[in-house]
Amino acid sequence: MAEGNMVISKYIKPSREKKVFRWVAIAFLFSLFVMPQYFGLPLPVFDFTLLRIMIVLVTLFIIADTERKKSFVGMILNSGFTKALIPYLIVIGYTMVLRVDINAFLNPFIELYSLYLLVYLVRDVLGVEATVKYLRIFCYILAFLGLVEFVLGVSPFSYLETVKGIYTGRFIRSGHYRIMSSANHSLGYGLMLILMTPFACYDQKLKEVNVFAHFPLLLMLALNVFLTGSRSTLGVFVIEIILMFFVSSRKNQKKFLMICVLLIAALAVFLVVFQNTALGSYMMLQITTILDEILGTEMSVKYGANPSALSSSSNYRAQLKYIFQVDWLNPLLGIGRKRTFAAEINGSFVRSVDNFYIAEYIRYAYPGLISYIIFVGYFVIEMIKKIRKGQSALIKVILMGIICYLINLKWVDSLQTLKYLYVAFAIYAALAEEEGNSAKQITVFESKYIKKRGVGR
Repeated sequence: MAEGNMVISKYIKPSREKKVFRWVAIAFLFSLFVMPQYFGLPLPVFDFTLLRIMIVLVTLFIIADTERKKSFVGMILNSGFTKALIPYLIVIGYTMVLRVDINAFLNPFIELYSLYLLVYLVRDVLGVEATVKYLRIFCYILAFLGLVEFVLGVSPFSYLETVKGIYTGRFIRSGHYRIMSSANHSLGYGLMLILMTPFACYDQKLKEVNVFAHFPLLLMLALNVFLTGSRSTLGVFVIEIILMFFVSSRKNQKKFLMICVLLIAALAVFLVVFQNTALGSYMMLQITTILDEILGTEMSVKYGANPSALSSSSNYRAQLKYIFQVDWLNPLLGIGRKRTFAAEINGSFVRSVDNFYIAEYIRYAYPGLISYIIFVGYFVIEMIKKIRKGQSALIKVILMGIICYLINLKWVDSLQTLKYLYVAFAIYAALAEEEGNSAKQITVFESKYIKKRGVGR
């Protein structure tokens, strides 16, 4: 009798606990995607940001259940990207030891561990379709708050600052406030927007690429891109939309071209009528600074740009490539994360490095840079293989977002936005496994059917 009661108890308890775990999974996704890193519990040695608290909570839920634990460990051991990740883990490991810098290992490790948690939660708890729906809702929230931020002149998320030393304050350029949302910098928010765009260009009902599938969201994201004041983000965003156009169907391409003509005409009229307003002037500033960069003109001066500052910025970026030639940087062992970089290069004093790939070289030298490219390259190559087989429009839009994000990293450091890249990786990994399991089930069914029919005897 006791044994029977135990079976019933085991059956009922998980159903309630699963509901709780599902809500925890949603909260984890929300904390990762929406909430700022400066919100949490400040501790003397190790700040417990909200995301870190959720990482611990999800881990405890997994450890507490034998089946979950087996599934999670099995996923880590059997995932193809684990093998691709091992070289990078080795590099950050010996950099931590040789540079006596625990953050050289801990910071990227926590982000990578969150990737595994994401894959598990998307695959086993939420499902790909539900995850995409939640993420689109989160994108709406961030995009709307970005417009509110422009009106207020300060990020609504700044009122959540409980962990000091992360939030960097308001950014002003050429007299205009640059929105930053929950990121730590307007450039970081620009990177986020590039990875949010795919969720606006995917028609979940029809399972196809459609640039205007969620037009209100796309429009808000485009406005947010302008309001970040980032030229690189604006340029890459345009490239991203073009790429989305090319991977969509001919029917949707025709719709896109027709709507684009109307939108460009509407934008032109808006800018002519409202170019002297704060929003119109700011949008013209972003457009003309890009044109100035391409054509060598100074049209942006009319809208408040500082030509000498823009020229200085361009010159600074031109010097960054010479960091690879700095004598005191060891090409096999990076400086880690606790040491700051500063060097005089060709007469320019460089303190910050607005290029993720060069910054990664400084932190982990060539072994770190190359091994990380291998890790990222694994996902890109696998997605391309899937696309060539004609599978999943969702993979197409995610890949376009990833490629554009990686392009944007040429002009900015990651600025703690790699977790958004890992969201894209997690969706692909879960989706690829879903499709793989479906294919196996079909194969098993066909095998049983053939055997039953006696075919091939």
